[in-house]
Amino acid sequence: MYGCLGFSHSRFYAQPIAALITALGRETLQKTRDLAEDKVNLEVIYGDTDSIMINTGISDLKNFDEVMRLGGNVKREVNRLYKTLELEIDGVFKSMLLLKKKKYAAVKIERNAAGEFVFEKEMKGLDLVRRDWCVQSKDTGRFVLDQILSGDQVEVVVNNIHSHLEELALKMRNGDWPLEKFTITKGLSKHPNEYPDGKSQPHVQVAKSMLAHNRPVNVGDHIPYIICKIDEEEMDGGTTSKKQSFAERARHPEEILRSNGVLKPDIEWYLTQQILPPITRLCEPIASTSQAIIAEKLGLDSAKYNQIRHNSGGSDPFDGDGLLEYKPASSLSDSERFKDVEKVELTCLSCGQKNAFAGAIVVVHNRVDSGLRCPNPTCLGPYLWGHNSHSALFAKACSIVNCSLHRHVRGYYAGVMVCDDSGCRQETRQLSVLGDMCLKRGCTGKLISKYSDHKLFTQLKYFDSLFDVDHALKNIIKDENNNFSSKKALIKDLLPADKEILAHLHNMTQTNLALNAYNWVEPSIWQTLFGKSNNSSSIATQ
Repeated sequence: MYGCLGFSHSRFYAQPIAALITALGRETLQKTRDLAEDKVNLEVIYGDTDSIMINTGISDLKNFDEVMRLGGNVKREVNRLYKTLELEIDGVFKSMLLLKKKKYAAVKIERNAAGEFVFEKEMKGLDLVRRDWCVQSKDTGRFVLDQILSGDQVEVVVNNIHSHLEELALKMRNGDWPLEKFTITKGLSKHPNEYPDGKSQPHVQVAKSMLAHNRPVNVGDHIPYIICKIDEEEMDGGTTSKKQSFAERARHPEEILRSNGVLKPDIEWYLTQQILPPITRLCEPIASTSQAIIAEKLGLDSAKYNQIRHNSGGSDPFDGDGLLEYKPASSLSDSERFKDVEKVELTCLSCGQKNAFAGAIVVVHNRVDSGLRCPNPTCLGPYLWGHNSHSALFAKACSIVNCSLHRHVRGYYAGVMVCDDSGCRQETRQLSVLGDMCLKRGCTGKLISKYSDHKLFTQLKYFDSLFDVDHALKNIIKDENNNFSSKKALIKDLLPADKEILAHLHNMTQTNLALNAYNWVEPSIWQTLFGKSNNSSSIATQ
């Protein structure tokens, strides 16, 4: 009925009524959530279309009946509101991994006729249920998923996953894995010769090869293939595997068996494209591991897989999920706000050690000291970081900050975009007519700035706060571990020359920060939105 009402060419087309149907659905779902949270005092962790998921906080199987009782309470409260709608308990989960909307896995509990508990794994939207992953990728994904849903301590789960990945990579490189583990299967939606982009699709290339050898291929057939690394030049083509795309290196498993060792699975491709991406997505909620660590366990170059977060400067506060827990950057502590910035490091001329500049004023052993001292406790000449004068230290600090600043500005204006899909990571400066869609054929990721304007502003703000005496004093007073209560008591021991050099350095960083318009709202926006106003003025955010 909804389809007839919402289809513009239907004789029953009535867009307002179609909109009313979905509006009532959203209202019903929201009321169900409110009832569960307000009247039954339970936590709703997820809701989608016509269902909600509730965390009862109960993990002991002995209290299974209590869980069912709580579910029954929610069911009764909701069913009282509606005459033609009835809520039912769909299932009880022992543990759950909720990645994104419509992407989750859980261990479902049911009680059989004998009163015994039966466990069943339920998955939705994960890579494990898709066909375009090899057998080994799915097997590894199942192992990782079992570890995550096991209920063990995080440290145990992470250690088990890392050990399994190291062992897996070693066996794959040693050739201890059978060919069927590398096999990928994909269906033909049309005849192989009708694909306009057939050269970039491996199953189409294999299907064409099968046709060339008079083997039957029909629409709807599922074509198995393996991506190969060819050690020697092929007899028929005369080209090496280095000159071929991964689709052109796809071969039927039977062809590999007939090659007598000439054709072998491309292990590095499988580790990079088939093992790393799905495992990274499964482990994303675990704080003690990352894509770079997983890549290292697989024997890959971890430097290429540093976690790229949305907008390259942390999660986007204005997306649908981040807005709920969004905190203004000005309300964050310096350690949290500037955790990802490039630190200013100075080398002490006295002890030769390089350390990060901690700030204009630091507290050492409950004593206030200038940041113009080497933090190395064994340094024999820590004052001015071993320099013989304030002017020498000022020149050195200016040079380091300015070089770092120019490097970050160049990175921003390079305009490089990177795909947010962990299995792609393609970098480009081109954009298509589709906007932020990745240009790599077959990739469904989106292009984001490798160096965003937010990241540049945060770096500039770090430089500015580093030499700001007032900012340092406020942080010291706010720290509950310190017993200082007034700025005068803190600053009285600072030498006038120290104050002067810090003031000059802060003036330099303020000048650079003023050139950045990221935190400014021009008066014209208020005139556009609300009409002309005589009191319009620029507003700066922190």
